[in-house]
Amino acid sequence: MKNLYTCLFCAASLTSLAQPPNSQSVPQTARIMVAAVARNGSMLTGGIGLGQETESGKINVEPLAWVSPSGDWTSTGCDGTHQRGCPRFEREYLKHPHKYTVVSANGEGAIISAAPVKLDECNDYTTKGTYSGVSIARSAIAAGSAELFADSKAPQLLVGPAAIPVHKALGRLVPRTLDSVQRLKVFSLQLEGRKLLTVQRSYSDRADLPEDQQFAYVFAIGTIDQGNFHILHWKKNTEDEEERILGTIRLKSGREFLITSVTDPESQSFRIYGIRDGKLALIYSGGGASC
Repeated sequence: MKNLYTCLFCAASLTSLAQPPNSQSVPQTARIMVAAVARNGSMLTGGIGLGQETESGKINVEPLAWVSPSGDWTSTGCDGTHQRGCPRFEREYLKHPHKYTVVSANGEGAIISAAPVKLDECNDYTTKGTYSGVSIARSAIAAGSAELFADSKAPQLLVGPAAIPVHKALGRLVPRTLDSVQRLKVFSLQLEGRKLLTVQRSYSDRADLPEDQQFAYVFAIGTIDQGNFHILHWKKNTEDEEERILGTIRLKSGREFLITSVTDPESQSFRIYGIRDGKLALIYSGGGASC
């Protein structure tokens, strides 16, 4: 199965996203911490598989990065790539309890109370939290303050007839022997006026497949026009890297971002996609932990 995607990856490389720029210095007073929250534990930890769901009112919380009013993202200074800043981040931020407000459409307005956390040997700082006010079904994006954010629309899962044209278009890009086109989840979303489609397949989508059947983890972004799917991004590592949508956010400045969680057997991180110079781009990649 994985070999069937080789030709598709080559095509995707021609339209691959711009790499994220180096973190830019943003005045501390202008930055707000953004955090990922999820009911499923596997979305914010290393390893691939089905995680345990939290009970209602409880949730997993992980600081993601700082964002400025203009949409510049800055690392926490403590992740799988940058670990020299971990002691300071723990001392100045992690050891304190924090309150967040959900700013993504899913769960918007929910208030989250996150417990202090101590770094472990992998510098993982996912912590436990409680939420109230609004129900959170699966995952969401929260912030230390909602003042920078405007209402956003959640990605919409296409089902039934709405998904058929996309599945057909994807089927024409790869050999007809692909058994999994119908298993690909397709979401529609908008980023700064651009209508996009995301195509996703994660571990949870293979629950009814035989263990010995080959399986590729898919995450792609594109558009469809006159029945043709145009690839803007296709994740290259389909063997042991799972990427799933956490949510979308919109700043009052007009910038909009799609935020995903990326996991492999040994690490977890985040990717943030947005529009730069009128085109889809990978705005930020980082966060999380690695062993």
